Amino acid sequence: MPYLFKLHLKTLLPALLIITFIGKANAQKAKLTLKTDTALLSLRKTLIAEDSLMNKGILQDTDTRKFYFTGYAYKTLYDWDQYFESIVQIYMGRPSTHIINGVTIFLDHQKPDGMIVRSVPGNKFHNNEHIKPFLCQISLLVFNNYHETSWLSETNFNRLQKYLDYWLNQMDSDHNGLSEWMSAPHTGMDNQHERAGWWLDRKSEGVDLNCYLVKEMRAFAAIAETRGKKELSNEYRLKADKKAELIRTKLWDEKTGFFYDNAYKGNGLIPVKSIAGFSPLWAGIASEKQAKRIIYEQLMNPNEFWSSWPVPTLARSEPGYSEKQLASDLGCSWRANTWIPTNYMIYHALKYYGYHELASVLAFKTNALLKQAGNREYYHSETGTGVGLDPFWGWSLLGHFFIYEDGSDYDITRFNADGIGSAGNK
Repeated sequence: MPYLFKLHLKTLLPALLIITFIGKANAQKAKLTLKTDTALLSLRKTLIAEDSLMNKGILQDTDTRKFYFTGYAYKTLYDWDQYFESIVQIYMGRPSTHIINGVTIFLDHQKPDGMIVRSVPGNKFHNNEHIKPFLCQISLLVFNNYHETSWLSETNFNRLQKYLDYWLNQMDSDHNGLSEWMSAPHTGMDNQHERAGWWLDRKSEGVDLNCYLVKEMRAFAAIAETRGKKELSNEYRLKADKKAELIRTKLWDEKTGFFYDNAYKGNGLIPVKSIAGFSPLWAGIASEKQAKRIIYEQLMNPNEFWSSWPVPTLARSEPGYSEKQLASDLGCSWRANTWIPTNYMIYHALKYYGYHELASVLAFKTNALLKQAGNREYYHSETGTGVGLDPFWGWSLLGHFFIYEDGSDYDITRFNADGIGSAGNK
């Protein structure tokens, strides 16, 4: 047994013992469609209050007159939130309409050069920041779970390519193959200024951003293939593979055993241990050796990321690890805080690399967090206290489905033959 596993086993064992009695009865069942999955149907019956709460998030865009779903009471449609909120809507048995509209509303707001402001409505802060790369992945969620494809017109397909190319060209201004964030809020992790700066700083070639782009290019390739565009599909798969190799080699630090952002127009890596460093596992980019080091030395390490209520969005060893926002912080707090969507990414990363028992522990801990603190925007990593919007009907509702997913052989996040790319780099 590896030394670090022995070291951290006592922090994991209680949940491991409980997990053996939860969810595993369904682990070997034949794959069912979500419409007939009895475990999911039973779970929905326990989430009637959450389903009712979600109705507050059905709003109408004033420009396109289309109705959409958002988790935010202040009536804003956000970019990566839509990906996780789409999965919630699918699991809750809701129709595809608001998911599709979430995609097409953004595409309808595209500028001639391909840029799409990352929120609808935009504002003076967001207007310079391109939408995070999840639109193709959301489109595939609709394709694969509703079996609906006709809504994606040729015009909107071309818009998807144009928005993706904006990331690959205009947002890679030094042409080194790594695209840049404009600010910490642009990352979605609003106050991680140590790694991504403030408004318009454009200091970080984000490891998370470039991993999202690898998955998004592979998703676009899959969509192109369904439309008979084989040559275009192969082009974007090749681009994805090249970017994945850059991430694997240029954003990895062998000494600390972790992935970091690269300094745009700077000298090397930005040495901030953020939850963004787990993105290469979620995207299936990390080699198995890299994944093992990150999991044993970082995730399972109580001095780094294994907090009382994991997984904090900054490592415990970071100077900025604080349950209180700092004086210069913008937006919501991504410091000593646990967010459900990033837990979801890490959960799927663990399953993808074969760490099923640890994935089960994280599923149990995440589900327990919602049972303890309710449906909140995010949570304190030390106390489990809910923080932010209350109640929250957005992406945090995914926490109710971790145990279900842990007992199912259906992975909603996979969209091609090998799942999310290749983890075959030993």
